[in-house]
Amino acid sequence: MDTPTIGILGGYGSTGSVLTRLLLEQTSAHVIIGGRHILRAREAAREFNKQVGAERVCAAYAGASDPGSVARAFERVQLLIVASSTGRYAEPTAQAALQTGCDWLDIQYYTPKISALTRLRERIEREGRCFITDAGLHPGLPALMVRYAASQFDVLEAANVYAIVNPKGGFPKTPSTHEFARELMRFRYSAYRDGEWRCCYGFGAGDMRQADFGFGFGTRLCAPLTLEEMRALPEMFPTLQETGFYVAGFNWFVDWVTMPLLWIFGKVAPSLAVKPLASLLCWGTRLWSNPPYGAVIKLEACGSKGDERHRLSLQMFHADPYAFTAVSVTAGILQYLRGSARKPGLWFAGHLFDPREAIEEMRRMGVQVQCEMAPIKGTCPFCGR
Repeated sequence: MDTPTIGILGGYGSTGSVLTRLLLEQTSAHVIIGGRHILRAREAAREFNKQVGAERVCAAYAGASDPGSVARAFERVQLLIVASSTGRYAEPTAQAALQTGCDWLDIQYYTPKISALTRLRERIEREGRCFITDAGLHPGLPALMVRYAASQFDVLEAANVYAIVNPKGGFPKTPSTHEFARELMRFRYSAYRDGEWRCCYGFGAGDMRQADFGFGFGTRLCAPLTLEEMRALPEMFPTLQETGFYVAGFNWFVDWVTMPLLWIFGKVAPSLAVKPLASLLCWGTRLWSNPPYGAVIKLEACGSKGDERHRLSLQMFHADPYAFTAVSVTAGILQYLRGSARKPGLWFAGHLFDPREAIEEMRRMGVQVQCEMAPIKGTCPFCGR
């Protein structure tokens, strides 16, 4: 694809601004930054053009609640990246992308969005468009890491992914935190064990796992959370007996005060509680979080290679969780621009991108990667078999 034009809805936000910078550094693309705050978009565009010494970025008004403005803003783009906290407008925004004839990639963490995009699947396929959803850190990397593990074994038996996120300064008080709080309210706890998905109750307390994250974080207790991208993995890899995504807590206040309140009010009064509890989440992460800061995502897997059983450990770390997200998205976009990941249809990012290429690209862009494979002597330390 020669000199593509890429649109970024929310390209001046915490993750969107880092993503814009990376695309300017890693590609020759022209970028259109769109959003509701046109003055912020114009200021960001001026700053980016100043940094690269060329007029490669321009600004446009685009409100996700106004599909017409999205279609007008991005009528010239080949790929629309949705980096704004507008998951509830996913369907009209996607329809606007289809109207303009462009492809789509989103980094939104908003589960109902999947159903909205699925309703458009037939049209996406009929028009030959490539729609990629759930790109980013998590969702985004967990399924990709399990697919990487599968490429390293002849028979993959177990593959669990663990994550810890602790941003320096806590979570900012922005609409993205409101969307994150809504997602926390509807969290489901499940893990795949012995050939079936098992629901966990009591905040996943019955199926907690420990993971040693390294990078100063040490060993933490993690709860199993449902990610849609993980659900298809047992079908992709029939020998897989165990998989899941587990996340560590933030700090004592968020884990034992804010999270239970989010879960309770998510059942009884989600609309009324989301803003005050999002503020409580921001306050709790700012006041009570301690170093180390950053994000780690870790894969522990085991299986057979040749005549021996082996275990695989893969850890990735970045000091800035927002930059980590942007780097993982950029690694996938580079594959898309090369054509290898530009396939018509609706895809989870973790199912589409080539794992080895993505991990190497992330390493090149500043993510610390540690990978170790070793034969198993006796009982596997990961799965206990």
